[in-house]
Amino acid sequence: MTIFQITALAYLIIYSGILIGLRGFLLYKRTGINPIKSRKKTGIEGYVENVLKFCFILIVVVILNFVFIENNYSLLIPITYLETSLIAYTGMALSMIGLVFGFVSQLQMGDSWRLGLNENETTQLIDHGIYKFSRNPIYLGYLISNIGFFMLMPNAISLSILALSYVSIAIKIRLEENHLIKKNGLEYERYLKRVRRWF
Repeated sequence: MTIFQITALAYLIIYSGILIGLRGFLLYKRTGINPIKSRKKTGIEGYVENVLKFCFILIVVVILNFVFIENNYSLLIPITYLETSLIAYTGMALSMIGLVFGFVSQLQMGDSWRLGLNENETTQLIDHGIYKFSRNPIYLGYLISNIGFFMLMPNAISLSILALSYVSIAIKIRLEENHLIKKNGLEYERYLKRVRRWF
């Protein structure tokens, strides 16, 4: 197994096992709130959630093919001219930096962290730490890690994941901003004016 395959596998374990699974479990154990479960969504909200779930499935498919089923990797339509050591090492670094940045952002959000919106909940507005500089550092970390993911395994599917996740997250952020304006009112509107959406 190459260093790139080990990194890809570590990416999957850290992303699904720690950032979502373990973090969600610990928050549930402490508060009784399941941060992963959100109300059933319809319309654009439901569509965006489904696209992001589909992206996660594609990430698993790409990694499993890259690591364990190398014969099938050609089916993902590799972008061979991007398969250089420099690009792969840069991708390795970015994927891990993005995950760490996202994880630190999650920790700074504390008990307010949720994977999806729930209209029945009002969470505390977080405006300290990284949130002084970015309104969406978790999503920023996720996108940085997706850029790294693509550079580590450049193929048509990983490029599609990058494009789909960027568009979906951009829409999701706007939906969340509308939700937070309703829930937090003037406090959040002042925060919107003070802090940039990304960085």
